[in-house]
Amino acid sequence: MIYLSIIPWLWGNAGMTYPAKTVFYFSFYMFALSLTLLLAPGLLSGLLGYTAESYIWLRLIGLFLLYLAFDYFQAARENMRGFFYLTVYTRASILLFMIVFVSFGWLKPIFVALSLIDFSGAVWTWRALKRTERHRSRPSEPVRTADGA
Repeated sequence: MIYLSIIPWLWGNAGMTYPAKTVFYFSFYMFALSLTLLLAPGLLSGLLGYTAESYIWLRLIGLFLLYLAFDYFQAARENMRGFFYLTVYTRASILLFMIVFVSFGWLKPIFVALSLIDFSGAVWTWRALKRTERHRSRPSEPVRTADGA
């Protein structure tokens, strides 16, 4: 029975804002990628251009990404709006860095394609933040009392 009690915690708060949900769901992508890199680096090493000798570096990146995934997960559950804005800038910048790294020959072109996932997540969160700002900035309707005033 204790396993069932974790389900509400795992799936977040039903009152989670739309921007929070974008970061929350993105954290699951981060969990999946980090655990793959950490536990089975061979699954992605060929695609990324790494050899078996590089597995320790892939595992280290997976470990750091796992810690970051927990930050995204918890920030979303607590509706940390400032954090959401920060993730928009950092996730969007990954595409720029990957383009530079690939142009210098430091990484394979697949990294640009993979960074589009982060960029798309950033755009999704940014649009959600803008959408909720519009709703917040609307003046509320006057409160009507029982006597019609």
